[in-house]
Amino acid sequence: MLSSLLVLTACGIGSGQEYRIGPGDVLEIEFWQDPTLNSTLRVSFDGTITLDIIGEIKASGRTTQELQEDIVRQMSRLNQRISQAVVRVQEYNYLYVFVSGQANHPGKMTFEEIPDLWTIINEAGGVTETGDLSRVTIIRGGEEAGRVEVVNVAAAIAAGQLGGLPKIRRGDTIDIPRTPVGLPSASFDRSAERKNLVYVVGAVTTPGPVEYQPNIDVLEAVALAGGPTNEANVKKARVVCKDEFYGQALEIDLERYSRSGAPARYVLGREDVVVVPHKSGFFQGFNVTTVATLAGVITTSILVYDQLRRDD
Repeated sequence: MLSSLLVLTACGIGSGQEYRIGPGDVLEIEFWQDPTLNSTLRVSFDGTITLDIIGEIKASGRTTQELQEDIVRQMSRLNQRISQAVVRVQEYNYLYVFVSGQANHPGKMTFEEIPDLWTIINEAGGVTETGDLSRVTIIRGGEEAGRVEVVNVAAAIAAGQLGGLPKIRRGDTIDIPRTPVGLPSASFDRSAERKNLVYVVGAVTTPGPVEYQPNIDVLEAVALAGGPTNEANVKKARVVCKDEFYGQALEIDLERYSRSGAPARYVLGREDVVVVPHKSGFFQGFNVTTVATLAGVITTSILVYDQLRRDD
Protein backbone atom coordinates (compact mmCIF):
# COMPACT_ATOMS: atom_id res chain seq x y z
CA MET A 1 0.00 0.00 0.00
CA LEU A 2 2.79 2.39 0.96
CA SER A 3 4.77 1.60 -2.20
CA SER A 4 1.68 2.30 -4.35
CA LEU A 5 1.24 5.67 -2.62
CA LEU A 6 4.86 6.58 -3.28
CA VAL A 7 4.49 5.72 -6.98
CA LEU A 8 1.34 7.86 -7.26
CA THR A 9 3.05 10.79 -5.55
CA ALA A 10 6.10 10.51 -7.76
CA CYS A 11 3.89 10.58 -10.86
CA GLY A 12 2.12 13.72 -9.63
CA ILE A 13 -1.26 12.00 -9.18
CA GLY A 14 -1.38 12.63 -5.46
CA SER A 15 -0.72 16.37 -5.80
CA GLY A 16 -2.30 19.32 -7.59
CA GLN A 17 -2.06 19.69 -11.32
CA GLU A 18 1.02 21.41 -12.70
CA TYR A 19 0.51 25.09 -13.48
CA ARG A 20 -0.27 26.01 -17.07
CA ILE A 21 0.96 29.35 -18.37
CA GLY A 22 -1.60 31.99 -19.30
CA PRO A 23 -1.77 35.50 -20.81
CA GLY A 24 -0.22 38.14 -18.54
CA ASP A 25 2.26 35.78 -16.87
CA VAL A 26 5.88 36.95 -16.82
CA LEU A 27 8.40 34.24 -17.82
CA GLU A 28 12.11 34.04 -17.18
CA ILE A 29 13.96 32.03 -19.87
CA GLU A 30 17.62 31.03 -19.48
CA PHE A 31 19.94 29.29 -21.96
CA TRP A 32 22.88 27.61 -20.29
CA GLN A 33 25.03 27.43 -23.43
CA ASP A 34 24.45 31.10 -24.38
CA PRO A 35 23.38 33.48 -21.57
CA THR A 36 23.19 36.37 -24.07
CA LEU A 37 19.88 34.86 -25.23
CA ASN A 38 18.36 34.97 -21.74
CA SER A 39 15.04 36.84 -21.65
CA THR A 40 12.28 37.97 -19.33
CA LEU A 41 9.02 38.14 -21.26
CA ARG A 42 5.33 38.77 -20.60
CA VAL A 43 2.92 36.39 -22.29
CA SER A 44 0.81 38.45 -24.70
CA PHE A 45 -2.98 38.61 -24.78
CA ASP A 46 -3.02 36.02 -27.58
CA GLY A 47 -0.90 33.64 -25.47
CA THR A 48 2.43 33.98 -27.29
CA ILE A 49 5.97 35.19 -26.53
CA THR A 50 8.63 36.36 -28.96
CA LEU A 51 12.25 35.13 -28.70
CA ASP A 52 15.34 36.22 -30.59
CA ILE A 53 16.25 33.89 -33.46
CA ILE A 54 13.09 31.74 -33.43
CA GLY A 55 10.50 34.56 -33.18
CA GLU A 56 6.93 33.98 -31.97
CA ILE A 57 6.07 30.83 -30.00
CA LYS A 58 2.90 29.73 -28.23
CA ALA A 59 3.18 29.72 -24.42
CA SER A 60 -0.42 29.83 -23.14
CA GLY A 61 -1.86 26.50 -22.00
CA ARG A 62 1.54 24.86 -21.60
CA THR A 63 3.52 23.87 -18.54
CA THR A 64 7.02 25.31 -18.14
CA GLN A 65 8.45 21.87 -19.02
CA GLU A 66 6.47 21.67 -22.24
CA LEU A 67 7.43 25.20 -23.25
CA GLN A 68 11.14 24.80 -22.59
CA GLU A 69 11.25 21.56 -24.60
CA ASP A 70 9.62 23.33 -27.56
CA ILE A 71 12.01 26.29 -27.25
CA VAL A 72 15.08 24.00 -27.25
CA ARG A 73 13.74 22.03 -30.20
CA GLN A 74 13.22 25.16 -32.31
CA MET A 75 16.34 26.96 -31.11
CA SER A 76 18.68 23.99 -31.75
CA ARG A 77 17.72 23.99 -35.42
CA LEU A 78 19.21 27.45 -35.81
CA ASN A 79 21.90 27.29 -33.13
CA GLN A 80 23.29 23.80 -32.57
CA ARG A 81 25.05 24.83 -29.36
CA ILE A 82 21.68 25.20 -27.60
CA SER A 83 20.61 21.93 -26.02
CA GLN A 84 19.17 23.10 -22.71
CA ALA A 85 16.88 25.87 -21.51
CA VAL A 86 15.02 26.66 -18.31
CA VAL A 87 11.63 28.39 -18.17
CA ARG A 88 10.37 29.81 -14.88
CA VAL A 89 7.21 31.77 -14.09
CA GLN A 90 8.43 34.98 -12.50
CA GLU A 91 4.97 36.50 -12.01
CA TYR A 92 1.65 34.63 -11.92
CA ASN A 93 -0.91 36.98 -13.46
CA TYR A 94 -3.28 34.71 -15.35
CA LEU A 95 -5.17 33.30 -12.35
CA TYR A 96 -6.69 36.32 -10.63
CA VAL A 97 -9.66 37.34 -8.49
CA PHE A 98 -10.90 40.69 -7.20
CA VAL A 99 -11.64 41.45 -3.54
CA SER A 100 -13.78 44.51 -2.82
CA GLY A 101 -15.65 46.08 0.05
CA GLN A 102 -14.68 45.71 3.69
CA ALA A 103 -11.29 44.00 3.24
CA ASN A 104 -8.18 45.57 4.71
CA HIS A 105 -6.35 45.29 1.37
CA PRO A 106 -8.97 45.13 -1.41
CA GLY A 107 -7.98 44.88 -5.06
CA LYS A 108 -6.82 42.42 -7.70
CA MET A 109 -5.04 39.31 -6.41
CA THR A 110 -3.08 36.79 -8.50
CA PHE A 111 -2.15 33.22 -7.65
CA GLU A 112 -0.27 30.21 -8.93
CA GLU A 113 -3.33 28.25 -7.81
CA ILE A 114 -6.51 29.96 -6.61
CA PRO A 115 -7.07 28.98 -2.94
CA ASP A 116 -10.32 28.65 -1.01
CA LEU A 117 -12.57 31.62 -0.18
CA TRP A 118 -11.44 32.03 3.44
CA THR A 119 -7.75 31.93 2.45
CA ILE A 120 -8.35 34.64 -0.17
CA ILE A 121 -10.07 36.86 2.41
CA ASN A 122 -7.09 36.42 4.74
CA GLU A 123 -4.64 37.10 1.89
CA ALA A 124 -6.52 40.39 1.41
CA GLY A 125 -5.65 41.32 5.00
CA GLY A 126 -8.85 40.00 6.56
CA VAL A 127 -12.01 42.03 7.11
CA THR A 128 -12.30 45.48 8.61
CA GLU A 129 -14.05 46.04 11.94
CA THR A 130 -17.32 46.67 10.11
CA GLY A 131 -16.99 43.83 7.58
CA ASP A 132 -19.97 41.46 7.50
CA LEU A 133 -18.79 37.86 6.91
CA SER A 134 -22.35 36.55 7.11
CA ARG A 135 -23.26 38.09 3.73
CA VAL A 136 -20.18 37.76 1.53
CA THR A 137 -21.12 38.12 -2.14
CA ILE A 138 -19.39 36.21 -4.94
CA ILE A 139 -19.91 37.74 -8.40
CA ARG A 140 -18.87 35.15 -10.93
CA GLY A 141 -16.63 35.91 -13.90
CA GLY A 142 -15.72 33.87 -16.96
CA GLU A 143 -18.42 31.65 -18.45
CA GLU A 144 -20.79 32.43 -15.55
CA ALA A 145 -20.19 36.18 -15.66
CA GLY A 146 -22.74 38.09 -13.59
CA ARG A 147 -24.08 35.18 -11.54
CA VAL A 148 -24.24 36.12 -7.85
CA GLU A 149 -23.89 33.91 -4.77
CA VAL A 150 -24.38 35.10 -1.18
CA VAL A 151 -22.31 33.09 1.30
CA ASN A 152 -22.38 32.99 5.10
CA VAL A 153 -18.65 32.64 5.73
CA ALA A 154 -19.05 33.38 9.45
CA ALA A 155 -21.36 30.37 9.90
CA ALA A 156 -18.95 28.11 8.01
CA ILE A 157 -16.09 29.20 10.26
CA ALA A 158 -18.15 28.70 13.41
CA ALA A 159 -19.23 25.22 12.27
CA GLY A 160 -15.73 24.23 11.12
CA GLN A 161 -17.00 23.65 7.57
CA LEU A 162 -14.70 25.82 5.47
CA GLY A 163 -14.41 22.98 2.96
CA GLY A 164 -18.07 23.49 2.07
CA LEU A 165 -17.58 27.07 0.87
CA PRO A 166 -18.05 27.67 -2.88
CA LYS A 167 -14.96 27.20 -5.04
CA ILE A 168 -13.50 30.46 -6.34
CA ARG A 169 -12.54 30.61 -10.01
CA ARG A 170 -10.54 32.91 -12.26
CA GLY A 171 -12.15 36.32 -12.73
CA ASP A 172 -14.53 36.09 -9.74
CA THR A 173 -15.14 39.10 -7.52
CA ILE A 174 -15.52 38.66 -3.76
CA ASP A 175 -17.38 41.54 -2.11
CA ILE A 176 -17.45 41.88 1.68
CA PRO A 177 -20.33 44.20 2.63
CA ARG A 178 -20.48 46.60 5.53
CA THR A 179 -22.61 45.60 8.50
CA PRO A 180 -25.93 47.47 8.68
CA VAL A 181 -25.35 51.04 9.94
CA GLY A 182 -21.65 50.27 10.18
CA LEU A 183 -21.48 48.79 13.69
CA PRO A 184 -18.79 46.24 14.62
CA SER A 185 -19.52 42.75 13.30
CA ALA A 186 -20.50 39.77 15.43
CA SER A 187 -18.03 37.31 16.83
CA PHE A 188 -18.04 33.81 15.35
CA ASP A 189 -18.91 32.20 18.69
CA ARG A 190 -22.10 34.19 19.14
CA SER A 191 -23.29 33.61 15.56
CA ALA A 192 -22.97 29.87 16.16
CA GLU A 193 -25.38 30.04 19.15
CA ARG A 194 -28.26 31.67 17.29
CA LYS A 195 -31.55 29.87 16.79
CA ASN A 196 -32.63 28.68 13.35
CA LEU A 197 -35.44 31.25 13.18
CA VAL A 198 -36.29 34.71 11.89
CA TYR A 199 -39.24 36.72 13.24
CA VAL A 200 -41.83 38.63 11.22
CA VAL A 201 -44.05 40.91 13.33
CA GLY A 202 -46.53 43.74 12.90
CA ALA A 203 -49.04 44.06 10.06
CA VAL A 204 -48.70 40.59 8.54
CA THR A 205 -51.28 37.81 8.35
CA THR A 206 -49.52 35.40 10.72
CA PRO A 207 -46.93 37.28 12.82
CA GLY A 208 -44.36 35.21 14.66
CA PRO A 209 -41.34 33.00 13.99
CA VAL A 210 -40.43 31.74 10.52
CA GLU A 211 -37.95 28.93 9.97
CA TYR A 212 -34.61 30.32 8.82
CA GLN A 213 -33.47 29.21 5.38
CA PRO A 214 -30.12 30.03 3.75
CA ASN A 215 -30.34 33.10 1.50
CA ILE A 216 -33.88 33.98 2.63
CA ASP A 217 -34.54 37.67 1.99
CA VAL A 218 -36.95 40.16 3.54
CA LEU A 219 -39.72 39.75 0.94
CA GLU A 220 -39.61 35.94 1.21
CA ALA A 221 -39.87 36.10 5.01
CA VAL A 222 -42.91 38.38 4.80
CA ALA A 223 -44.50 36.00 2.27
CA LEU A 224 -43.94 33.04 4.62
CA ALA A 225 -45.72 35.03 7.33
CA GLY A 226 -48.81 35.19 5.12
CA GLY A 227 -47.99 38.51 3.47
CA PRO A 228 -48.84 42.04 4.62
CA THR A 229 -52.35 42.95 5.75
CA ASN A 230 -54.43 45.74 4.19
CA GLU A 231 -53.32 48.03 7.00
CA ALA A 232 -49.59 47.41 6.43
CA ASN A 233 -47.28 50.31 5.74
CA VAL A 234 -44.96 48.34 3.45
CA LYS A 235 -42.96 51.45 2.58
CA LYS A 236 -41.62 51.66 6.14
CA ALA A 237 -40.68 48.03 6.87
CA ARG A 238 -37.63 47.53 9.06
CA VAL A 239 -35.13 44.77 9.68
CA VAL A 240 -33.60 44.52 13.14
CA CYS A 241 -30.58 42.26 13.18
CA LYS A 242 -28.44 41.01 16.04
CA ASP A 243 -24.76 41.78 15.96
CA GLU A 244 -23.07 40.67 19.18
CA PHE A 245 -24.28 43.11 21.87
CA TYR A 246 -25.76 45.59 19.40
CA GLY A 247 -29.11 45.75 17.66
CA GLN A 248 -29.04 47.27 14.20
CA ALA A 249 -32.05 48.54 12.25
CA LEU A 250 -32.41 49.00 8.51
CA GLU A 251 -35.48 50.54 6.84
CA ILE A 252 -36.66 48.95 3.57
CA ASP A 253 -39.42 50.08 1.18
CA LEU A 254 -40.97 46.70 0.34
CA GLU A 255 -43.28 48.22 -2.28
CA ARG A 256 -40.35 49.63 -4.22
CA TYR A 257 -38.32 46.49 -3.65
CA SER A 258 -41.06 44.20 -5.01
CA ARG A 259 -41.61 46.48 -8.01
CA SER A 260 -38.05 47.28 -9.12
CA GLY A 261 -35.70 45.05 -7.11
CA ALA A 262 -34.18 48.10 -5.44
CA PRO A 263 -32.54 48.55 -3.00
CA ALA A 264 -30.21 45.57 -3.32
CA ARG A 265 -31.51 42.21 -2.10
CA TYR A 266 -31.14 42.01 1.69
CA VAL A 267 -30.50 38.48 2.95
CA LEU A 268 -31.60 37.79 6.52
CA GLY A 269 -29.50 36.21 9.24
CA ARG A 270 -30.61 33.93 12.05
CA GLU A 271 -32.81 35.67 14.65
CA ASP A 272 -33.26 38.79 12.53
CA VAL A 273 -36.62 40.51 13.07
CA VAL A 274 -38.69 41.95 10.22
CA VAL A 275 -41.10 44.64 11.39
CA VAL A 276 -43.99 45.63 9.11
CA PRO A 277 -45.73 48.62 10.77
CA HIS A 278 -49.38 49.55 10.45
CA LYS A 279 -50.40 52.65 8.50
CA SER A 280 -51.81 54.06 11.74
CA GLY A 281 -48.36 53.99 13.33
CA PHE A 282 -46.09 51.32 14.74
CA PHE A 283 -47.16 51.40 18.36
CA GLN A 284 -50.88 51.82 17.68
CA GLY A 285 -51.03 48.96 15.20
CA PHE A 286 -48.64 46.72 17.08
CA ASN A 287 -51.31 45.32 19.39
CA VAL A 288 -51.00 43.55 22.70
CA THR A 289 -51.93 40.18 21.20
CA THR A 290 -49.06 40.37 18.70
CA VAL A 291 -46.57 41.37 21.39
CA ALA A 292 -47.76 38.66 23.74
CA THR A 293 -47.63 36.01 21.00
CA LEU A 294 -44.12 36.95 19.99
CA ALA A 295 -42.91 37.21 23.58
CA GLY A 296 -44.34 33.78 24.33
CA VAL A 297 -42.68 32.20 21.31
CA ILE A 298 -39.29 33.74 22.10
CA THR A 299 -39.53 32.78 25.77
CA THR A 300 -40.51 29.20 24.90
CA SER A 301 -37.64 28.96 22.42
CA ILE A 302 -35.15 30.16 25.02
CA LEU A 303 -36.47 27.69 27.62
CA VAL A 304 -36.28 24.78 25.16
CA TYR A 305 -32.80 25.84 24.08
CA ASP A 306 -31.59 26.06 27.69
CA GLN A 307 -33.10 22.66 28.45
CA LEU A 308 -31.36 21.09 25.47
CA ARG A 309 -28.05 22.59 26.59
CA ARG A 310 -28.52 21.15 30.09
CA ASP A 311 -29.38 17.75 28.60
CA ASP A 312 -26.16 17.84 26.54
